[in-house]
Amino acid sequence: MISVPEAQQILLQNLFPLPHSLIQLEDAAGKMLAEDVISPASHPFFDQSAVDGYAFRYEDLGQKRELKLFREIKAGDSGEFTLPRGHAARIFTGAPLPPGADTIIMQEFVETAGEMLKLGDERLKPGGNVRPAGQQIHKGDIALPKGARLDPAAIGFLASLGIFQVNCFAQPKVHVITTGSEFAETEADLTRGKIFESNGVMLVAALREMGLEAKSTQCIDDLPLLTEKIRDLAPQNDLLILTGGVSIGDYDFTLPALEENQFQTLFHNVWQKPGKPLLFASKENTAAFGLPGNPRAVLVCFYEYVYPYLRALQGMKKPFLPTLRMPLVEGFNKKQGRAEFLTAAIVEDGVSLRAVQGSHMLQSFAGADALVYLPPNPFDFAPNESVEVHILPR
Repeated sequence: MISVPEAQQILLQNLFPLPHSLIQLEDAAGKMLAEDVISPASHPFFDQSAVDGYAFRYEDLGQKRELKLFREIKAGDSGEFTLPRGHAARIFTGAPLPPGADTIIMQEFVETAGEMLKLGDERLKPGGNVRPAGQQIHKGDIALPKGARLDPAAIGFLASLGIFQVNCFAQPKVHVITTGSEFAETEADLTRGKIFESNGVMLVAALREMGLEAKSTQCIDDLPLLTEKIRDLAPQNDLLILTGGVSIGDYDFTLPALEENQFQTLFHNVWQKPGKPLLFASKENTAAFGLPGNPRAVLVCFYEYVYPYLRALQGMKKPFLPTLRMPLVEGFNKKQGRAEFLTAAIVEDGVSLRAVQGSHMLQSFAGADALVYLPPNPFDFAPNESVEVHILPR
């Protein structure tokens, strides 16, 4: 039996390299960078206007605060003329600042009379309303680091730098195997003792929410059949996720089926609730998780172990769920000296535990914002006590 931190450390010690390749930026949504992206230029590329207004030398303002209109510069113009002394140029957002100008006044603070401009806004300072060249990033700086996920903002940022190809990790291939002889395939099959299978569809949904493609297969409680399925699926996938059959009962075949396929067990049983019988194994460049059969325990183990493992495989430096410390709205008493994961809602006063935390129950997990992590000790947590909160992806 190992602790939660020990189990998480073993995950990070057993990563394997995924292939990576150069792909078009437009095809990279949701993928992870396989190397640092270096900016080929400073951005903004030139000093530019942040507003529609008038560009001028601040030292030309004088007591009268009057300047003569010279020319106009719109976005896309070169703006290469030099601004004469005592003049201002009409300028629009995104247009380059002409040589000689250093400040821009918003058009709302200017009165025009023919070619003469009367400038208001006495709070304006030198350099006001100018976006300096290189304000966002300088040439040669790291634009995005290895392991960064390419979300829409990241893709837009790289496109603005003129980067149209990126080196990305291939997304890991994942297959879910749900084990059990109790599953009904149709309503007509739902006789006494049968239930509907939910773990497979739930895990596939969680994986797709990560941007990964995954498939799910069912297998009855049969050692030769499960061994054969693992043998067939392991070479085609980077990760297998098995649910059910992971304990030590007469019909728990996950561990022996993995061992029959030469998987090495890296840990089995974690001192936590729910999900104590969690298993992690590997064989060359394929990993396998054995999760409990209870749906709530499955999802807890997914977010605390499988989710960060998949992110770490793709190079993410901080693969685990974002963590905060927040006050616990209501007190809680743990009945066992195990670490415990509890679903919770983030509220105005802190974090509030959801009702009904049974390992087989999903209703209170649906809509939860976070998992509260309570270490093995202490047993009692008072109202307003600070606790560790793991924010769920939404």
